[in-house]
Amino acid sequence: HGQSGKTTLFEQLLFASGVIAKTEQAGTGKTVSDYTAEEIEHKISIYSALAHAQWNDKIINFWDTPGSSDFVGEVISAFRSSEMALMLVDGKNGVQIETIKLWRDLDRRNKPRMVFINRTDDQRTNVEAITKDIHDKFNVEVCPITIPMGSGSSFKGVIDVLRGKALPASGKIETESEIPAEYAGIYKNARGVLAGAAAEGDDELLIKFIDEGELTQEEIISGLKLAFENNRIVPVFCGDVLQNSGMASVLNFIADIAPSPESRIETAKTADGTDAVCKITGEGAFTGLVVKTASDQFSGRLSYIKVITGALNAETEVFNLAEGRKEKIGKLYRCLGKKLIEVKTICAGDIGIAAKLSATKTSDTLAANQDALTFVKLRHPEPVFSMAVSAKEKKDEDKMSELLAKFAEEDRTLSYKFNAETKQNVLSGMGELQINILLNKVQAQIKIS
Repeated sequence: HGQSGKTTLFEQLLFASGVIAKTEQAGTGKTVSDYTAEEIEHKISIYSALAHAQWNDKIINFWDTPGSSDFVGEVISAFRSSEMALMLVDGKNGVQIETIKLWRDLDRRNKPRMVFINRTDDQRTNVEAITKDIHDKFNVEVCPITIPMGSGSSFKGVIDVLRGKALPASGKIETESEIPAEYAGIYKNARGVLAGAAAEGDDELLIKFIDEGELTQEEIISGLKLAFENNRIVPVFCGDVLQNSGMASVLNFIADIAPSPESRIETAKTADGTDAVCKITGEGAFTGLVVKTASDQFSGRLSYIKVITGALNAETEVFNLAEGRKEKIGKLYRCLGKKLIEVKTICAGDIGIAAKLSATKTSDTLAANQDALTFVKLRHPEPVFSMAVSAKEKKDEDKMSELLAKFAEEDRTLSYKFNAETKQNVLSGMGELQINILLNKVQAQIKIS
């Protein structure tokens, strides 16, 4: 949800994992993910931003997505290319309408998710009440992975229930310490809940837990992996992102417990339109799905590609199955927000960026072979808000229309069409905020009124 702290969480995860040397405040235009002129002006996230980190010998891709429903297209790109979602809940306000709407979207995708309850240092935050609310609203088995030490002004940090360690809040990189004696009882109760949740992942573990009332650490980890991958539990974390509190536990869980892309299923169709599925695997020839298209003033058109099978190599030719033509892959990149980092190859399950693919659009399938499966396109909602637009000067109409058509190609929640009945150009999208920001962007780029 907007203003819940997602960009700051994104920033702190990158800081905690050593990707950036220091964090910047959201709204300053200096964060990794909010760097465009529009985001700086409005002090909100408008575009999804991608970055990667390394933790416990795993590479993790993070998307920072907008909180406003006007920019839901950016969230859809992130959901489609991710193995799981991290939902941020503002501790002051609890579960809000956007949380509910995106939760339903994840349900339709049967995608695992975890929750981070932010602002545990606020007097209005009640982690236990919010956790119960999540259970009641969504009818899910919640599983606290971290619990707070204190609350409001007495908040001291979190306890990692899985690792059995305290993580005091210091505003710096977290370090583990022994759990203070005053929280021993709370930890013991939480550990029992955690073991019960882990038992949900495997019938044998469930029988053992019922018979003996406890599981070993190895059994808990094994059970959590299965239960989370199969979407039977929702792990819940807490902390305060401004203090960098709770970050280490989130990173540890993602790296050690959360499902890897390998063997995850992508929906597809054969050449004759028959439904098919494809496992994400490093074996076989390259196939990939374009999950996002963006423009960069230096690198031009950027295509974000989720590699499904094989590997995508720089300086190769691929088939665009949607367009029925070849595309030349030049340089390949990873990214850290707006910073592009050149790489030679992108492996299966990873997300890479190719520049200047002239015919390739969001939802297109790229493949090494022309007879490969075509992946099901991203499902974007139909526009709900429309506005007739025209340039003040007739001579500027073509330039305006060309740019709006380009933006509509990048963001599939936008539509720009000529209405023959009213003889007007109509721009449609998800809301007034999205349309107004887009029109201001057009005015700034081509200097028209």
